[in-house]
Order: sequence, then structure tokens, then C-alpha cells
Amino acid sequence: MEEVVIVITDLYLSNEAEAASIREVHLPGLARVARYGTSRPLGSLGHGWRSWLAAWSGQESLIESAPATVAAAASRVTAEDAKDRMAWIATPVHLVAGLSSVHLDARGLVQVELEVRRDLALDFNKVFGESGFRLEALPSAGFLMSGPRIADPDIVDPARVLGASITGVLPEASNAPTLRRLVAEIEMWLHDHPVNVARQRRGRLPITALWLWGGGIAREGVALDLERLHTDTMDTVPASVVRGAALEATGIPVPGAAFGADPFLHGLWRLSGTIARALPRTFEEVLGYSGRRAVFALELSQAFEENRSWSLRDALMDVDRRWISSALEALRKRDIARVTVVANDHVLSLGSRDPWKLWRMPRPALTALQ
Repeated sequence: MEEVVIVITDLYLSNEAEAASIREVHLPGLARVARYGTSRPLGSLGHGWRSWLAAWSGQESLIESAPATVAAAASRVTAEDAKDRMAWIATPVHLVAGLSSVHLDARGLVQVELEVRRDLALDFNKVFGESGFRLEALPSAGFLMSGPRIADPDIVDPARVLGASITGVLPEASNAPTLRRLVAEIEMWLHDHPVNVARQRRGRLPITALWLWGGGIAREGVALDLERLHTDTMDTVPASVVRGAALEATGIPVPGAAFGADPFLHGLWRLSGTIARALPRTFEEVLGYSGRRAVFALELSQAFEENRSWSLRDALMDVDRRWISSALEALRKRDIARVTVVANDHVLSLGSRDPWKLWRMPRPALTALQ
């Protein structure tokens, strides 16, 4: 395999106190990439790692596309639905009210099971049926909100606001009255919602809001029937299916295998004529893949959901051990030729010949991402 890309989708070190608390965490895999590989910032790419991934996958025309426009390609949005409509990614979040401001909890990107998302979407569409907005539970993760075309403020990915105040991040009511009113009504709808009652009973964070962001013009969903590749579930299948003979017969360039739950990732791969899959249990499961490249979109928030006592340090150490170090071991064995890590608006890349640069001094792993 030529290259493996590991994207940590929700690691942003804009919070100085949080960055300082993990600066010295032991991450041997990432430290090796940082010492011997190359590092560069993503620069002016409008949508961070998503724009970079569009270019990496050979879909340069989508670099500036709104994340929700791309995500809609993996939804059930039809041509009629898309006409004169907009779309937003609707991410379930947990907000915390302080004395002077509202914060997005450091663990506030809430993971919600598919069946629960579907129930919430059905209830939303019943309660808000006359509003002109419609909520769809995406099979990957989160929701897609569609509605009438309105002046859309540039609302950032909530992953960039984790642990910080949302003051100044969301648009003022005077600048985006329709969206702000909708967001406020959603918060009231979610308060004491049966789904949240059940979540709290199980010791899980309640969903206090849907963060609407990445807005753009809705696009007709792509529905390809290549060896019955379309699925409403996220079951992992052998990676070779992703690049099957039926797909190659279409003449569509294959961008590589993609694994993860991010809605943009799934929309991007659907637009390429194939589909993204759920993360495998281990990195080694994809080494038999016959394609040239593979990308893994990892979410620290998923690790928090599965291990509720973990800190950010624990989650990073797990990513380093299970994914980055495993990929480097495959690099050492020449099973792959390059390992690339994308996080915090930086790209670190290590090729098979780079470890010979023995004159380079060790440095804390996370400094290469800042």
C-alpha cells in the first residue's frame, strides 16, 4: 500500500491551558513521525482537514464546497428536496451554562446510536413539520438539517470550540434570526426529551443542542448500486469490496479506502462513486487491502463515549498505540510506504526512507502540530 492517512478529526489545540496539560504526554508513534518526517500547516484551506482530504482524494473541485453540501451526497436528499434548499450538518452537543457564558463541554461532541438518531429525527419532523426545516439521521453519524435558502453565517465546526465559550462563535440573532430562533427552539425541544432522560439514566451526557454548521446548497444524494454497496448500516465489510471490479468498471477514479463516521468523509467518498466504512477493530485488518491508499478518520469523542473515565491524555495515547504506532510498524515492514497524520490544521508525513535522518533531535510529539 502506498499511503495510510490518519486524521484526528476533533483535536484542536487552540485552548492554551488544555494544550499545556497534554504537551508532554508520551506518544511514541506521533513523536517518531514528528522527529523524522515532514510537518506543514494546512494554511489557508477553507475547511481544514476536509479541504485537504478533498484534494488528497483527487476531488479538487470540492475543496471549497461547504461541508454540509458534500455530506448531503450520502443522505437521502433527492433532486426535488435539493431544489432551492440549503443543508447544514447538525451535530449533537452538550453545552454547559456558566456564570457569565455558555461553554461547549470538553467532551461535548455527543455520540448517538443510529436508532436513537432516527427516533429523534422522526420526532423533530413531527414537532417542527410546519417550519420548513427537516432533520435526517445520517447513517454515518449526526444529522443533516435541510431548510429554505437563507443568509448563512460561517459557523465553525464545533470540534474547534471544545472546552471553550461559544460567545462570539454563533451568529447574533440580528445577523441570522432564522437560524438563531431555530437553534433556541431545538434547545427547548431537547430539554427533558425522553431520549435525554434515558441517556442521563445510563450516566451519559444529555444532548442540549444541535450545532448547525457547514451550511451550503443542498445537493442531490448520489445513489449508486455497485455490487449493492449502498447500505443504511455501518457494518464493516472486507475492504476489498470498496474497490471491487464493478466499481473499477465505471471508470471513476478510486480515491482509496475510507474508514470512519464523519458525515463529510462519507459524502466525499459517495461523490467519488464508492462508500466509506466504519472503523475496523484494528489497523491490521486493512493490511490485506489491495488498493493503493487508505484513510482513517478518528474521533476522540468516540473514545470518550466508550471509556467515560478517560481524559484527553488517555484518548491520545490510545490513538497513538492502536493506529499511529501500528501504521509505523507496517511502514517498518514495508507493508506501506508512507504514514500521514492530519490534526490541529497540520500535516505530518513519514516515508519509508525518512527514518534514516538520524541527525534530527527528538521533540515532544504535539509540538509538531502547533
